[in-house]
Amino acid sequence: MKNENPPFHPPAVFVTGVDTGVGKTVVAGGLAAALKSQGLNVGVLKPVETGVTQPDTGDAVCLAKMAGLDGFVEDVAPYRLKTPVSPYHAGLEEGVAINLDVIEQAYLKMAGGRDFVVVEGAGGILTPLTREDTVASIAVKLNLPVIIVTHSKLGYLNHTLLTIRAVEDMGLDIVGIIFCDGEKGAAVKPDIRLIEELTGAPVLGHLPFVERVDDPQSMAKAFIENVDLDLITSAARLKADWPGRQKTLEQMDKGHVWHPFTQMKDWLGKPVTFIESGHGLAVRDISGREYLDGFASYWCNVHGHGEKNINRAIRRQLGKIAHSTFLGFSSAPAVELAGRLVELAPAGLEKVFYSDDGSTAVEVAVKMSYQYWKQKEPDSQRNRFLALSSAYHGDTVGAMAVGGIDLYHAAYRELLPEVDFIPAPYCYRCPYGLSKPLCEMFCAAQLEKKLDENPGRYAAFIIEPVVQCPAGIITSPEGFLSRVAGACKKHSTLLIADEVATGFGRTGKMFACEHESVLPDIMTLSKSITSGVMPFAATLATREVFDAFLGDYAGKKTFFHGHTYTGNQLGAATALANLRLMEERGMVEMVRQRGELLGALLEKFYNLPAVGDIRRIGLISGVELVKDRATAEPFPWEERVGVKICEDVLRRGVILRPLGNVIPVFPAMAVSENELKKITGALYDSIAAVTGA
Repeated sequence: MKNENPPFHPPAVFVTGVDTGVGKTVVAGGLAAALKSQGLNVGVLKPVETGVTQPDTGDAVCLAKMAGLDGFVEDVAPYRLKTPVSPYHAGLEEGVAINLDVIEQAYLKMAGGRDFVVVEGAGGILTPLTREDTVASIAVKLNLPVIIVTHSKLGYLNHTLLTIRAVEDMGLDIVGIIFCDGEKGAAVKPDIRLIEELTGAPVLGHLPFVERVDDPQSMAKAFIENVDLDLITSAARLKADWPGRQKTLEQMDKGHVWHPFTQMKDWLGKPVTFIESGHGLAVRDISGREYLDGFASYWCNVHGHGEKNINRAIRRQLGKIAHSTFLGFSSAPAVELAGRLVELAPAGLEKVFYSDDGSTAVEVAVKMSYQYWKQKEPDSQRNRFLALSSAYHGDTVGAMAVGGIDLYHAAYRELLPEVDFIPAPYCYRCPYGLSKPLCEMFCAAQLEKKLDENPGRYAAFIIEPVVQCPAGIITSPEGFLSRVAGACKKHSTLLIADEVATGFGRTGKMFACEHESVLPDIMTLSKSITSGVMPFAATLATREVFDAFLGDYAGKKTFFHGHTYTGNQLGAATALANLRLMEERGMVEMVRQRGELLGALLEKFYNLPAVGDIRRIGLISGVELVKDRATAEPFPWEERVGVKICEDVLRRGVILRPLGNVIPVFPAMAVSENELKKITGALYDSIAAVTGA
C-alpha cells in the first residue's frame, strides 16, 4: 500500500490538566463553543472517559453539545468506561484494552472536513492508558500542541511546573497555560509573571467560574472575554500548516546544508523529507506521514525511537552534568561503562579508550596499534596494515587508509598511508572464480601468504568480523574469521575487530567475534552502544597493548590522542541504560529468533528475477540485485536501480537505504514480527515494480 498522501490535519489542540478535576472539560468545551460561535465547523474528541454512569451524561456529552454534535457521542468518545479510575485501571476492570491506533482513527474521522478540532485528555498528562502509554501518548500520536489547564489554589505553581516538564519531556509543543476556577472566588491570585518566567510558556487567560457550563452561549462568552483565543488559533494553525513549514525548511536546507554521502545536485532538485518525531520503529515527518525505519537510522537503533527508559537515564544524567573533560579527570558513568564493556567483551580486552563515533574508534585503533609496535620494538619494521578489499572502516584519515571501497576512498589515496589489501570473502562474486567448498577458502590463504612473505612487516590486520556491512552485507564463509585470526596470531600481527556495525547483538551474538571464538587484540565499538541515541564510541585493547604505553613522563610513551567529548557523561549514561535494557529484555536471543523469521521472509525474494543473492546473519541482511541472474551481471551504476527501489519503498511507508545494487534490511533489534513482514513486503513490491518483475 502506498503512503504518498499525508493525513488531513486541520488546526487542532490537545487540552490536558495538572490533575483531574481542574476544569479541562470547561476549557475544552469553552474553546469549542467560542470557535463555533465564530462560524467554524468544530470537531471535539474525548478519546477516553472513565466514571461514565449514564450514557447521556459526562465530559463527552458536554463537549459534543458545545460543538453542536449532540447525538454523536460515540464519535466523540471511542472509549467510555464506567469505573471512576485511571483509563488503564478502568480498562483492566472492564476487560477493555485501549489502543492508540483506534484513537487515531477516531481523530481522523472527526477531523474530516473540520475547521478546528479540540481534543481533551483524561486526568493529568501522565495518567496511564496502558502499561506502556500515558495520556501524553495521545498528543504524541496525534502530533498536537498542548494547552495546560491549571487551578488557582495553593500548590498551583508546583503542579503546573511538573506538568510543563512532563509535556516537554515528551517533545510536545505547548500553546500555553489557562487558569480555571472550578468554584466562585479563587483561593490564590496566580503570579502570572513568575509562572511565565519559570515555564517559558504564555498564560493564555484565567477562566472564571461559569454557572451554566451546559450552555454553549455562556461558555463561548466566558471564554472569549477571558482567554486569548487568537493566540490559541494562531498556534494551532501554525502547527497544522505543514506545507508552509515544509517550504521554509526546504529553502533553508537547500540554501545551507551539505548532506553526507549525497550528490547535492540531485538533492537540490527533489523534495526533502523532514523527520520530526519517532516512536518504536515508526518515524513521522512534519506532514504527519509515518514510515517504518527499516535500517535502524543507519544501523544503530536497538530499542526503537523514543525508548522511555533511555530517555529517563538521559534526563537523570542531565540533572547532574552533561559533559566535563576526561583529560585529567574521570566520571562515574564512564568508569562504570568501561567495567561493563570489559565484562561483555571477548576475553583479554581489559582497557577502554573512548571517542565519538565509529570512524574515530577506528582511528584510535590504527594509531594505537602503530604506536604499540614503535614502543614495543623500536627497530620494528611493522609500519604497514592489512585489510580486506571492499572494506569500510570510516572517514577519518587513518580509517580511510584501511578502507578498500574506491567509491569512498580513491579520491584520497595520495593522502593516505599505504595499506595492503587481500580480496574480501565475497563468495557470490569470488574474484578468483572459485566456489565453496572446492575453493578451500582461497581468500583466507591470501592473507596467510602475505604474512608468510612479509614476516615482521605488518602492525595489524583489521576486519569487520563475519560480515562486511558497508561493502554490501558480505557475509564470510564459516571458518574464515578464525583462520585469518590464527594467521595473525602465528605472525604476531595484531588483530583489530571493527565491531562498530556488528557489535551489541546484531548478528545473534553480543559480538560477531564470538561466532568463531576469536579473541582480538583491539576492538572498536559505536553505533548500537547507545541504541543510536547519543554519539559515542569505544576502542578496547588488551593489557599487553596498554602496557606498551606505560613509562616515565620523560619517555613520552603516552598515547597522545583524545577528543573534546571523550568519555562524555551523557553518552556513557545512555550506553549503560541501553546495555541494562538489552540484558533485561534478552535482546540477543530476540535477534536470533527475529533473524530466523527475516531469513524465511527473504527466501521468497528469489521469485524475483532481479534478485541474485541474499545474505543474512542475525538481523543484518542484504538483497543483491542483478540485471541477469544467470551471469550475475549487475545493474549499471548509472541506472541507480537501488536508489529508485528505496525511493519507491519510501512511498510505501518504509525507510531503507541502498548500497549500490544491494538493499540492506537492517532494522532495530526490537522489531516485531509484523513490522518485519511490512518491511520485507514493501521491499518485495518495490523491487518488482522498479525492475518490472
